[in-house]
Amino acid sequence: MKMKKIWLAAMTISVLSALTACGSKKQNAYQQGCEALRQGNYKEAMKDFQESVIREVKVADSQRGTGIAWLKLGDLDQAISSFEEALEGEDNKNFQKDVLSYKAVAEYEDGRMEAALASCEKIKEFGADASCYYMIGRIGLQLDQYDAAKSNFDMAAQEDPSYDMFMDIYQAYGEKDMDADGKAYLSKALSLTPANGADYYQRGRIYYFMGDAANAQSELLKAAEEGEDDARLFLGRVYLEQQDPASARAMYQEYAQEGGNGAGAYNGLALCDLAEGNPDGALENIAKGLEAAGGEDVQELLYNEVVAYEYKRDFATAKSKISEYLSHYPDDVDAKRESDFLQNR
Repeated sequence: MKMKKIWLAAMTISVLSALTACGSKKQNAYQQGCEALRQGNYKEAMKDFQESVIREVKVADSQRGTGIAWLKLGDLDQAISSFEEALEGEDNKNFQKDVLSYKAVAEYEDGRMEAALASCEKIKEFGADASCYYMIGRIGLQLDQYDAAKSNFDMAAQEDPSYDMFMDIYQAYGEKDMDADGKAYLSKALSLTPANGADYYQRGRIYYFMGDAANAQSELLKAAEEGEDDARLFLGRVYLEQQDPASARAMYQEYAQEGGNGAGAYNGLALCDLAEGNPDGALENIAKGLEAAGGEDVQELLYNEVVAYEYKRDFATAKSKISEYLSHYPDDVDAKRESDFLQNR
């Protein structure tokens, strides 16, 4: 289970690059907010940025930081409001473009497609880039304006003909159940010449999404040989789908030994346990993973915890766990279906 990637991955949090040496106490609230944002402590970041606004230090930057924190916390109304406040009276074009980019994301996430499109049109006044064209393409899909969406995706790919961009476009089509349209962009990505392990990793993922497990495995092994540790994590996924949990387990163990994401490795090992009919082993690995997890890893581990209890036929605990899960991730459609299934057990 993966959270849908919108546009934030294409952005940089430029406020973080503006960190300077500690100065006055007034400056510290802003700097602390930047550091909290960097570490993913969004509630703390929001408090620091709000204090900075009250102290009238870097007001527009602090309002922007507050908006990012609200966006990360999922309060889209507050995020949009903060971004609008940041834009008031600020005439720096680069700053306006940056804030409008975040505002468009918040509006998109909130289902305000026309507003998001208007924000993107304002961005174009400062000079559209690949990220802007990509976002307009996403909006076009949501508005069922498919020709316009394709036109903007093509411009995005022309501006940024990278594996990441082609993959993002494919995923955007996938969210509209238009895989065939998306795979056309994956084919274009495969025409690129790989230069390093990261490129082989991307190619492996692309072959995987195209349903070509053999080539996916080959490219991911090349990536791993060139030091791209995340390739081992993805290889585990490929082996599991080929019903080869022993090879998958070896990949996850190697990944952990190379110092990769411990939570991701434990989650993979838990999936191997489940594939081998060992739910108790899966729960042990999930518990270890949760100790090291953060962000999206937590969601995957908690969902697989529900699955493990189902394997044990401990439906009472599974019901309790899925209820707790949905309190944190209420928009997860698959989890809602799982909850409905469990109510009848």
